Amino acid sequence: MAKKIIITEKQLKDTLSMQLINCKGFKNTLYKYMSASRVLDILENEAHLLGFVSPESWYDPYETKYLNTDYTSLNGYKQPKIYCFCARMDNLNEEASWKIYKKENEPLLRMSIRTIDLLLAIDKFAKENDCDVYFSKVDYRLKKKEIDGLYQPSNPYHSEFFNNLDDKQYVRIMSLKRWAFNYENEYRIFIIPRNQDKIVNHIKDNVLFIPVPIKMITRFTFYPANKANSSLVSQIEIAKYEAEYKLIRDKIKVAYPEASVVKSTLYSKIKNVEKI
Repeated sequence: MAKKIIITEKQLKDTLSMQLINCKGFKNTLYKYMSASRVLDILENEAHLLGFVSPESWYDPYETKYLNTDYTSLNGYKQPKIYCFCARMDNLNEEASWKIYKKENEPLLRMSIRTIDLLLAIDKFAKENDCDVYFSKVDYRLKKKEIDGLYQPSNPYHSEFFNNLDDKQYVRIMSLKRWAFNYENEYRIFIIPRNQDKIVNHIKDNVLFIPVPIKMITRFTFYPANKANSSLVSQIEIAKYEAEYKLIRDKIKVAYPEASVVKSTLYSKIKNVEKI
């Protein structure tokens, strides 16, 4: 079994220009769940463009509660336009992730990404295009009412987030997510452009695209099949699943011949214990 590599905060700070928030140790793999069509877009594009989305597209309203807030009363602060890439640094809640991200008619993949290769690509893009980068671990400490009233001076967390408000503090606010979602163990990479003219050609439909090395992706895992039984419906579903897997696997292999493409073994059969 391969030994897990832990990247230290100091190693990242010595190597990269990005700022770290709530981060200590880093495992060498990030996990990103993504539809098969989006994965193929990355692979089949010559530049291998990875999308960083505006938080405006996030589903949970508590994540964007303070996105468009007027902060000018706080030292005249004006929040910048930000773009974000979300991923996980473990795979402990695999079943929940497949269920959350799987759409009914779209095959889902999990990409295993070498953390340092991704961060180096982002760092290079940021230096070339006058951007600031923040790597933040999502903060799940607060519940709904605490986030709702965070702007009020009487809130016990107010000073932690709103005193001396600057871009780093703003990113910390945008890294808040309710306690109910703590199982996700999500990390976010934020890009803040300093010169919109430099990145205009990298933006499409409010998504910032940056080139990444295809070999940073070490494995593609296909979503798990449902538990099979002898019914006709189950057999049809399994046949459809196998056809989807073969089609997507073959397309990935054409774009990236060295790719490792496997099926999730989440619901794999085990041998029954006959005697203890």
